[in-house]
Amino acid sequence: MAAPRKSAQQVAAREKARQKAADFTARHEELIELAAKFIELDEAANETETAAQEKAQRIIAQGKADAEASRKESGNVIARMIDTGESKSAVAARLGISSATLKKYLPVADSAASVSEPAEA
Repeated sequence: MAAPRKSAQQVAAREKARQKAADFTARHEELIELAAKFIELDEAANETETAAQEKAQRIIAQGKADAEASRKESGNVIARMIDTGESKSAVAARLGISSATLKKYLPVADSAASVSEPAEA
């Protein structure tokens, strides 16, 4: 058998190099597409998480505002109980709370009036 010509070997080597380059390019393109998909998904996850945190903060703020409104109304009810002539300690006992806790519920105006009354006396 005759040895292949040098030009035939060069053609085969170039064809092999082209195939390897094509494989490398295809793999490189696939990696670019996968990296782009990763970045897109990661940004979407971060946006979703940020939106959820903002929503949670709004819900917490609304809950605090609602709770404060309920506490204020509770204080008004306690003030009305005291206005019936019942002592603060008796109202506290009736509600199952301490006198100190009862004072925290009382409206600010009632607390200010209580503080100013002894000064006038």
